[in-house]
Order: sequence, then C-alpha cells, then structure tokens
Amino acid sequence: MLKNKSTQNLGKKIMIALLSPVIAFVFLVGGIFSDGINFNHNLIFDLFNGVPVSITGMESNQIAFIHEIEGMIPILNQKIDTENIGFAEGESVDAYLVKGFYIGIMFSNQQFHLTEENVDDWMQCYIEPSENGTGEKEEHNETKKHPVNDTAIIFSLMEHNMNLALNQDTKELMLKVVEGLRGGAGTSGTVTTLSKEQIEKLIENLPEDTSELRKQIVIQAADAVGKIPYYWGGAASYPGYDGNDFGKPVAPDEAGRGLKGMDCSHFVDWVYWTVMNNNLGNTNTTGQIAQCVKISPSELKPGDLAFLMEGGTSTHVGIYAGKNDKGEAVWIHENAGDNNVSMNTVSYWNLYCRLNIMKDR
Repeated sequence: MLKNKSTQNLGKKIMIALLSPVIAFVFLVGGIFSDGINFNHNLIFDLFNGVPVSITGMESNQIAFIHEIEGMIPILNQKIDTENIGFAEGESVDAYLVKGFYIGIMFSNQQFHLTEENVDDWMQCYIEPSENGTGEKEEHNETKKHPVNDTAIIFSLMEHNMNLALNQDTKELMLKVVEGLRGGAGTSGTVTTLSKEQIEKLIENLPEDTSELRKQIVIQAADAVGKIPYYWGGAASYPGYDGNDFGKPVAPDEAGRGLKGMDCSHFVDWVYWTVMNNNLGNTNTTGQIAQCVKISPSELKPGDLAFLMEGGTSTHVGIYAGKNDKGEAVWIHENAGDNNVSMNTVSYWNLYCRLNIMKDR
C-alpha cells in the first residue's frame, strides 16, 4: 500500500497517546491502523458490532476502556432505532457515522466520554429539523426531522452540542474509522481512501509512455477506493459522484448489504463513464468481455481489465493500475470481500483484456 503522509502524522499522534495508560490499549491490540496505513478491521468492527473483545492479559484500566466503549454501543443502537422512527420512509441515521465517530474520538487524543446523560446530545449531531414556511426550524415536529450525513455539518453540530473543539487530527481519525468500517470486517486491510499524495505516487509509478487518458482512468478508479460500498447489482445513475447517493442506506441486497453502491462490473462501467462519457452499455462482466480483445499479462497497460473465470463464467473484474515499488501488479476493483472499492495486488485473475475503445490509446 502506498505511503500516506497525513496518516503517518496521525500515527505519530496515536503513538503519543500511548503515554496515557488508558490509550495504551491501542498498542496492546495492534492499533487502529495495523501498520500505520492499513485499517485494523477486526478490532474496530468487533467494537462497532458489539462483539466482545478479548481482554486476556490487559490491565484493569485497559479493560475499563474497552468496557466503556462496549457498554455505550448498545445504547447508541437503541437511540438510532428510536430516532429512525421519526424519519420519513426510506430515511435513517447513518449508524456508521454515529458509532464510528464515537469509536474514533475515543481513540483520539481528545477522548470524549459519552454517558446516558449526554448521549441524546450526541444523537442530535446527526439529525436536522426541516424548516417550516417561515424559515424557522420545526424543532418539535418529529416527522419533519431528517438525518444528517454531511460530515462537516456533523462536526459543527458536535462542537456545539458537546462543547468540543475538534482538532484536525481527531477529525481525520474519526473519518478514517468510518471509512474502514464501511469496508467491512475480516478483509485483507486494503480498504482505505487514498490521499492525493498516494494517488500521485501511483501515477508516478506508471510507465513513462502511459497516455493521459489511461492515467485519468487510473486516477478516477483510485479516487473511488474506500468511497463506494459494494452492492450486488448496483449501478450508477450518473457519471461521477453527484446524484448517485453512494453510501446512502437502501434495501439490503442478496447478501444483506444495506448501503447504496455498485458491483464489480458496474464500477468499471462507472469509471469509464466518468472519464470517457462511455458507460460500456452499463453491462455485466460478460458484456464487457464481448467489448474486449484478449491480451497477455505482459501486454497490460494501465486501465486494462482482468477477469476471474470460474467454470467458464466470468465472476469478477478489476482495473489494472500499474505496479508498485515491489514490481507487483496493482488492481482496483469493487470487491465483495471488502464491501467497498479496494486496491491490492491480488493474483487470482485468469483472463486479461483490453477494451476495443482503448485500442492504440
């Protein structure tokens, strides 16, 4: 995975926090970020879902820290369910934000302790009353409330409601926890949004003769890493992000995933649609293969595609993004295993293709 300067700085802040006997727990369990970059899904996902964390070998103050988080999660779950009753059909509070931000701030230098007395104030950071005809807030009409998903607004409400002055490192850590949670549990740790510096490094590693078009395809795919949930059968309605409502709660797909997103083939469609105004027919992997010529792995150029064929049927597709510093092929794909767009060096592909529209480009 590429180096992230902001995450490295954040990692230093976390290490400073280890001087606190309470936050020393982070060190014992490997930290939120297992290597300073990759997200430790197991730890945070277990806390998020109320799965008991092993406390074997911990000291009493560390056990108390874990129990504090574990004790608040069921209360937050209850509050979320209660608030959701007051929303219009199809609207709900984003649990990833409510619980993820809580876990994130607990691991920050600004550790904030939620209690049953102030938890209602915390919930109001994620809820916005609508305005009536006079432009005034209808504070007392619960049916007029709407969930807030804009993190900038949430941070502002949090500072007001909780009397906090959130510093930038705390905000970044809270966002990183949510990003990691959206990626799912038990993964390879490859889901994390990429910084501008990471994407620039990825482009720097591309062959010198890579066309500007192919660079833009890789940039667009890389920009989506960690930002678009996996959703079986999900497709974009528009190129780019606007109007697609990625991450919005929707009816669960066949595997129970409840956030609006895309599957692997439609992610490829979306990338090309965004860059080239061509969505490849908004098709599946079979339809994409029909628009390609087969190539060998040695012929791959950034932006080319690779498919996983199982029993003669294509089951997955990824976009080739060049090679890393170790010379390993890098792939960007909407990954069901990670429940999000991920970038990694998986090698299970067995069919390599170039879209006809990319011939000689």
